[in-house]
Amino acid sequence: MFMKGVDRADQYLSYYSLLRKTVKWPKKVAFWLISCALFNSFRICKKLNPTSKMRYTEFLLQVAKDWATDKVETDTDAARPGTSTQTPRVPHEDPPGRPSGDMRKHVLKKIVGSEWGKRKYPARRCHVCAAHKQRSETLYICKFCLVPLHKGECFQRYHTLKHY
Repeated sequence: MFMKGVDRADQYLSYYSLLRKTVKWPKKVAFWLISCALFNSFRICKKLNPTSKMRYTEFLLQVAKDWATDKVETDTDAARPGTSTQTPRVPHEDPPGRPSGDMRKHVLKKIVGSEWGKRKYPARRCHVCAAHKQRSETLYICKFCLVPLHKGECFQRYHTLKHY
């Protein structure tokens, strides 16, 4: 019999195993899936670059180096708008003319987190809810005032009432 597909994959995975001795079986499954994904990506890399002489160990080291660096350049980073500038923090005092009622300059926009933030959808505490001792987070911020507010009532109260 010839060594094809599954046998070859098992052979490569046994040489450079990520599996560790652990009681928790989900960890073993996760490590095995990562190993399989790495091997599959190595095989695809070899298919796309038939003249390449890269070995599996070199490929694993290159992947580890890429994962360890601060930022890996990809096409999706350049295509994603608004990731370069983080939303500024709330000023310590209210902006002049806040309760004027002129709502044309006050527009809600989504909060943008930093590139290395931990949350997929960054949120901040609503200014009006915090004034009423309620802990509630919002995904929006007033573009003019730089104050995080909920859509609707909190936004309206903050911009129309003196004591919201």
